Amino acid sequence: MMPSITMAAALMSAALLLLPAHSFAPPTSSLCYRSKVSPQLQQLKPKKSSYTTSLHLYNKFHEYAWEKLHYNDESSYASTVPDNLKTNKSPVKGSDNNVVACIRSMSEFRKSNTTSNNNVEALRLVRSAFLETQTDSSEALKSPMAIHVLNFVMFPTTHIRDASSGAPVGLPIFGADIVSLPGNKHLVALDFQPVLPINNDDESSANMFPEQYSHLESKLLAIHAKYQKGSDEATEPLLAWGGDIPPQALRWFSPYALWTRLSDENAIQTVSTTVWDAYREYVDLYFELMDAVQEDLDDGKLEIIPGDEKNNAVLSGQREYLEYRRINDPARPMLQRLYGKDWAEELIDGVLFPTL
Repeated sequence: MMPSITMAAALMSAALLLLPAHSFAPPTSSLCYRSKVSPQLQQLKPKKSSYTTSLHLYNKFHEYAWEKLHYNDESSYASTVPDNLKTNKSPVKGSDNNVVACIRSMSEFRKSNTTSNNNVEALRLVRSAFLETQTDSSEALKSPMAIHVLNFVMFPTTHIRDASSGAPVGLPIFGADIVSLPGNKHLVALDFQPVLPINNDDESSANMFPEQYSHLESKLLAIHAKYQKGSDEATEPLLAWGGDIPPQALRWFSPYALWTRLSDENAIQTVSTTVWDAYREYVDLYFELMDAVQEDLDDGKLEIIPGDEKNNAVLSGQREYLEYRRINDPARPMLQRLYGKDWAEELIDGVLFPTL
């Protein structure tokens, strides 16, 4: 997934030894949408301990973000996922369990300001790929030997500029990769990924957000420091840094990237508590940023660049990001092994990282 491609690919390759060749499952909503969203998830900021006993390791992460978008069911949104790619399942060798894939990708969203005459939305696309090991009764299997994967990405509109200066507004992409693989191996990466070049050496002067949203960048700095830096040199951070990011991937990481690996006996508990808390803070702040952008669009402080394709650096940045991820996605071997090469390639090229 996002961080160290080499490390992530190695872990995913090891997991393939436990998987049989693929078997295609016709799309069925029951695979992905087993039950109604819980009352707790209807509250945008649930209590810290609300989900620590849940069997659905990453379902709470997945649904929390979609609930922020007021997602109820697929029929109420413009899905960009072909029917044959919405879900699939693959049996786990030597058991009655299956690794179930659920794919969502939406291009229209309910705006908080319903009285505005401006139809432009700050978000242009949100999509998720959610893999979960399930028992034969469709319950999530919470085990150090299970596969659980969440890749969640939010893309802002690419054609926004400042109404006064005419400067392009390069908003970051939200990216979350949370991966658990057989052998109690867990990878976590959360980031506001830049589409325009930034100073990646010093988070105190990255200036990744447009100036009018610098106060939100300060919040992001504080959240990152809370989880990835100790209060002093003698204090261990809540989530240790996961290791060096390859030079070729640095372009797509901000100084605020939260990147960790977990493999101790408390790893699953850490995912359910500390990682869960960090994930919500990152998601909440991104929605706060999008709300601020939406308000400025509605008020006319920001406007849309009309049809400027060649000179749009923000659009070019998102295109380059998608191309990089499309070519280098380390989940490709696992997806091919689980669900077949044709299905995996169609998913990666057409839904996960489509040409813009």
